[in-house]
Amino acid sequence: MLSEAIQPEIRELIERKDFATLKAALSSLEPADVAELAGELEGQELGVVFRLLPRDKAAKVFSLLELEGQERLLEILSGEALTGILNDMAPDDRTDLLEELPEDVAQRLIGSLSRTERAVAIDLLQYPADSIGRLMTPEFVAVKENWSVRRVLEHIRQVAPQKETLNVLYVVDGESRLIDGVRLEDLVLADPDETVGGIIDRHPVYLSAFADREEAIDIFKKYDEVALPVVDGRDALVGIVTFDDVMDVQEEENTEDFLKSVAVATLEQPYFATTYPAMLRKRLPWLMLLFAAELLTVLALTSFERGLETAIFALVVLFMPLINATAGNTGSQMAGLIIRGLAVREMEPRDWWRVLARELALGATMGFLLGGMGVAAVMMLFRSGIGGAGALQQGQWVNAAGVGVSIAVAVMVANLAGAMIPLMFKRIGLDPAVTSGPFLASMMDVTGVLIYFSIAAALLSLWHA
Repeated sequence: MLSEAIQPEIRELIERKDFATLKAALSSLEPADVAELAGELEGQELGVVFRLLPRDKAAKVFSLLELEGQERLLEILSGEALTGILNDMAPDDRTDLLEELPEDVAQRLIGSLSRTERAVAIDLLQYPADSIGRLMTPEFVAVKENWSVRRVLEHIRQVAPQKETLNVLYVVDGESRLIDGVRLEDLVLADPDETVGGIIDRHPVYLSAFADREEAIDIFKKYDEVALPVVDGRDALVGIVTFDDVMDVQEEENTEDFLKSVAVATLEQPYFATTYPAMLRKRLPWLMLLFAAELLTVLALTSFERGLETAIFALVVLFMPLINATAGNTGSQMAGLIIRGLAVREMEPRDWWRVLARELALGATMGFLLGGMGVAAVMMLFRSGIGGAGALQQGQWVNAAGVGVSIAVAVMVANLAGAMIPLMFKRIGLDPAVTSGPFLASMMDVTGVLIYFSIAAALLSLWHA
């Protein structure tokens, strides 16, 4: 990594106090490389690096740091230096920082902003948490439909340094209501005397400032845009959301879903920045819940123990992991397919009947084949001497049939559970990601025990009769 290669050189320049050479070295690096380097520095070294960066570059590097690094810099930098960085930060990046900080710290930083930037920050923070309004930036270029292309290009030259993107310009009416968007390339290729109204088709794609930010992910994927306009309740253009911001949201959502799938609450900070008590709070409650769920498996086993001879019960228990593991793997596999399908909009909860019809057939086929493998495996184990001699060995076909039928039934049930439960959770507004991994496996442990012992007890009763 680049930071590892240049970090010794940077440290040496700081120790020698050769700030002129250090400033030149930092100026030759991209903001992302400086952010990577800053993440490895501590205390005074970090402060020195930031004080030598130009204000605009320092703001960009600051926005690229993890929250932990930003908080360290808040403590290190002087009030004047910090105010300069915050004023120069992109409004959406600054909003991300302010909403993560303690309220008293956030209010202090807002108070240090210039009057213009303070108004922008307060306005963005007024939108609901996790809304598109918190994600947007007001740094866009707006034009009128009666403007000529020549006038628009001149306007761009005047305002470009203060705007986040120039790929798309937005056409508004006299009350700032969105009419359409126009690409810069279309303006460059158009006749300079043509009006903007003659270029646009008046079918804008836009986002609502009050909608959940996950909606932005779906719309960006659908229309493959680099930026989309954001409107308020009266259709007035209030900001734009860019593709890089949506990618950050997608990363956060993917991380959250992954952690839920392994029964861990969402981490607000990186792994090493998460404190010992915080990590316990994120993990232990879920493990306790899963522990309680597994107790149901013990209770189910206890209820069957009374009805079977000790030797027979011990033999039946021997094959229980085979049934539970097969059912758990089937359910987790199916849940993963459904959760992915819901995430990429390949299906909706209303498609449950189509999924049910499809998975009934697939589950039956997989259950039949895996059950057959179970019968063959059990017979091979018996013939290798497992189970001893006598009555148990004489009833080996009964035991093998019990395992095979149990696997077939458990696989069919697990396949349907893995398909239907995520759809049901999505329908009632819960995150379907929690149905995968340990939760579904725990549920199938209990279900597998009930299926296996019910079938085994019934077959053994028939055999003994």
